Amino acid sequence: MQQNLIDADGHVLEDETLLDFLEEPYRSCKTEGGIIGPVRNVLGNVFPTLDFLHLATFKRSGRAFGGGKRVGPDQWMEFLDVAKFEYAFLYPTVGLAMGNIVHPDWACVVARAYNNWLHERYMKRSPRLKGMALIPMQDVAEAVNELRRAVKDLGMPGAMLPSRGLAFDLGHRTYWPIYAEAEKLGCALAVHGGCHHGMGLDTFETFVPIHGLGHPLSLIIAFSGMVYHGVFDQFPKLRVGFLEGGAAWATFWMDRMDRSHHYFGELNLRSRYKGPSMQRKPSEYLNNPNIFIGCEGGEAGLDYQVKRAGNFHFLFASDFP
Repeated sequence: MQQNLIDADGHVLEDETLLDFLEEPYRSCKTEGGIIGPVRNVLGNVFPTLDFLHLATFKRSGRAFGGGKRVGPDQWMEFLDVAKFEYAFLYPTVGLAMGNIVHPDWACVVARAYNNWLHERYMKRSPRLKGMALIPMQDVAEAVNELRRAVKDLGMPGAMLPSRGLAFDLGHRTYWPIYAEAEKLGCALAVHGGCHHGMGLDTFETFVPIHGLGHPLSLIIAFSGMVYHGVFDQFPKLRVGFLEGGAAWATFWMDRMDRSHHYFGELNLRSRYKGPSMQRKPSEYLNNPNIFIGCEGGEAGLDYQVKRAGNFHFLFASDFP
């Protein structure tokens, strides 16, 4: 029986056409060097920098960020055909820095513009291109509204959660209305690594360890916060993916957290949460069929991960382009 192949994590490369989807008065600034700046600097003016650490990758542009080529909807369709994917879920590139936006109002403007751009440029091109929304988590009420709009009006399957940059960890009650809305809508959320500053890696002079460690560490922190602050207990039908950190971190997390939970599980500071997550082993959360982990193939220990957690948790990702 033929099995359908799905790409769980690919990327769009944002370009100057995104400016046309900004609300006024910001759209008019694009040619005046105002708040948006020159068109040629669209990526660095609409979104903050990822972390000042990715600059090294541009020296080897043939091996990163599209291989130095302009990749758009047509190239994505060609890739799906060649790789024999039925469809792909699309995430941003510079938009991975969404959590680094400081001003809530600007976060709202950028999220709406990006989602409209993604829908117009990619999703209208083909139903095989399924864009994941950005939501302004700096303003939770607006994030709820934008998630609802993206799913109901734009037909998006869900939204990305930034792994770094927000004021609180992803398990914090501040963000619970977003999870409640996602559960109500039946849509997916996905934590995606990409911003590595403030993780103890800032003084590294080579990008390899920054990339190799930054992605899984940010997912470990995000997942730990959501488990130990009760998100998956409060919202049992919530579907969340943890992407671009490989699969190996999951078994490390299970072993390490089970041990810490055994010795220190009763030390619940301020006694704010006394739900099931303080009464069962952390590793049991990876038996939750609504939690997914991205893998990109070629991982030597993937067979062991599958034995530990079951194969239904793992999503294959091309990370194209």
